[in-house]
Parts: sequence; C-alpha cells; structure tokens
Amino acid sequence: MKYYALILLISIFSFNTLKAQDYKKDSLQFKIITQIKYKSSQVESISLKKVLCDYCTEKQTEQLGLQALKLAALEQDNPNNIKNNGIKLLSIYIRLSKKDFKAIND
Repeated sequence: MKYYALILLISIFSFNTLKAQDYKKDSLQFKIITQIKYKSSQVESISLKKVLCDYCTEKQTEQLGLQALKLAALEQDNPNNIKNNGIKLLSIYIRLSKKDFKAIND
C-alpha cells in the first residue's frame, strides 16, 4: 500500500512539472525598468526608463510600459522600496502568452 501511495505521489509531481514546462514554451517574458523618485519618503514621480524588447512594435512597447507603470505604482508603498530621498529603480517582469502578446497589435 505504501508503494502505491508513493507511486501516485511521484506521478502527480511529474504531471505538474510537465504542465509548468508547457507554460514556459507558450509564453514570453519582458523586462521593464521603472523609476520611483522619493522626497521625504513620499513619492514625487514614477517614470518609465526602458522596455527591453527587440521585436516589439511601438504599440506593444507602449502597452507593456503602461502596465509596468501600474505595477510600479502598486510597489511604491512597499517598505523595501521606500527611500528617504532618492531614486529607486525597479525591474518589472511581465509574462504573456504568445497569443495575448500578438493580440496587442490587433
């Protein structure tokens, strides 16, 4: 009985690993760099520095940048990001399926 339970457990983990690999094959990952400027521990501005994508169209780059700015706004109050006075650079990674990425142009 113990061996059946062990085989079942190993099979479940193997199946989950295969599913995770399918996700990696069907998706694209983008790195976007944003900047949060703090003054007296308060956010002064959030800006987009760079969208790292060699094959994106202008529209796709713009949409990825807008999404990264929204994510940076959510991160502005994170204690790890807050500075008394200064600039915090955030690297934001966005993962999209190839189908969804292509639909940005449509």
